[in-house]
Amino acid sequence: MPCLYYSPMNFKAVLIIGLSLSIIGCSHTKKDPSLESNKDRTAQLSKEGHDTSLPSAGDPITPTLEPETTTDTAIDVSELIDAESTATADDVIARIRQGFAFPDLMTTDVKQHEKWASEHKTYLTNLFGRAEPFLFFIVEEIEKRGLPMELALLPAVESAYDPGAVSRSKAAGIWQFVPATGRGFGLNQNWWYDGRHDPYSSTFAALDYLEQLHKMFDGDWFLALAAYNAGPGTLRREIRRAKRAGRATDYVSLKLRAETRRYIPKLIALKRIVADPSAYAVELPKIANQPFFEVISLDSQIDLNDFAKKTGIDKRLLRHLNRGFKRWATAPDGPYRVLVPLDESQNADYARDAIAKLEPIDYRNHKIRSGDTLSGIAKQYGVSVSALRQTNKLSSSRIRAGKSLLIPLSEASAIKHKANQRVVASGASSGQSKVSHKVIAGETLWSIAKRYKVNLDQLMSWNNMQHGDVLSLNQILTVFLN
Repeated sequence: MPCLYYSPMNFKAVLIIGLSLSIIGCSHTKKDPSLESNKDRTAQLSKEGHDTSLPSAGDPITPTLEPETTTDTAIDVSELIDAESTATADDVIARIRQGFAFPDLMTTDVKQHEKWASEHKTYLTNLFGRAEPFLFFIVEEIEKRGLPMELALLPAVESAYDPGAVSRSKAAGIWQFVPATGRGFGLNQNWWYDGRHDPYSSTFAALDYLEQLHKMFDGDWFLALAAYNAGPGTLRREIRRAKRAGRATDYVSLKLRAETRRYIPKLIALKRIVADPSAYAVELPKIANQPFFEVISLDSQIDLNDFAKKTGIDKRLLRHLNRGFKRWATAPDGPYRVLVPLDESQNADYARDAIAKLEPIDYRNHKIRSGDTLSGIAKQYGVSVSALRQTNKLSSSRIRAGKSLLIPLSEASAIKHKANQRVVASGASSGQSKVSHKVIAGETLWSIAKRYKVNLDQLMSWNNMQHGDVLSLNQILTVFLN
């Protein structure tokens, strides 16, 4: 089966996953085909609302290098790694250190962050424990593009390397994309999948964005990073104000909001510690300079829990690596791939064999309407009420309008459901021609129905969609014309 391959790691995985600190930080190798970078739209995009403010004087335990987020899936993977096997491997942190290229910056904020991090050594241990699954991949991508290695540390400031992180302004993932900016850089967001939480796709998107900002602000990395935090529009306005007032327009001289003023010092403080940990009396953990995961292509949708059982991969680690999938199955419309952890006994070969043996699944999303009953929905899709309850973890048959149900369609019931839809859809008669329509930006089901002069309910029926379903860019819809 085709795959994007990273050579196996030489470490042993221990299937024990510990929760990370209860207070943690805020929340693209080959181009991922699910990404559609739009490098000409950067000026219209903004990345707003990261909360990276310092803790109050009475809150000394909150890491000042980490913005505030909420998460339910933070995993400290340091417990998964056999220290003996990594001790003899090359250290990816040393590789990062050798690639530093930013000019130095020494301000009061930098000194303050240096002091805090060096005094809270467990913070650094936990930070790089969370970074371990993703750090080699990020470093590889940065090196391929010839970018400064300081960027490999940026997720520490953004999210503490937690793919499940969400900020108060709804920025998400290790690179903290807000919804609009994420969509602008090809990160799809729907009921099944959120590319912002996908550490694989979002890394490509973040590096695309950072490269564009670097070019936009004349090769000044500090201004590019300030724009990543505050938004390029905000930074341009401040630069114009400074020019009118006759002030300097470098990062230190600009009058930026407190969050953005502290954003780069947090990164520089961490860079300085990584550059010379002994100067700060800290010892950084060693992370093997080898891939943690392999990217395996899929032919169809798979159940992640079933896949974990078949391969022996701890399901929490599997979900952590594939955090972009919001359900317990991969998305029916892609991305058609899964990240699997590598080690000497449990590698991608097992995963490929397991995928070949998995029973085919077909899950659908049903938006509950007023008047729907569980038995009625089960009859509509040709599944049992018990299957609906089990799949959706329902303790009773009570359902609420506006919510969604996951419909587990077997191959037979899927065929039956499609046949039912063809009968219900009066437009799909033999006297009509079938047209495939590719969705473009700004289109809705209503506008497409109006364009082809068909009934909206028919259009939804032909495409197995419900009221409220969101269209994806380049999604193919079937339309029957007279």
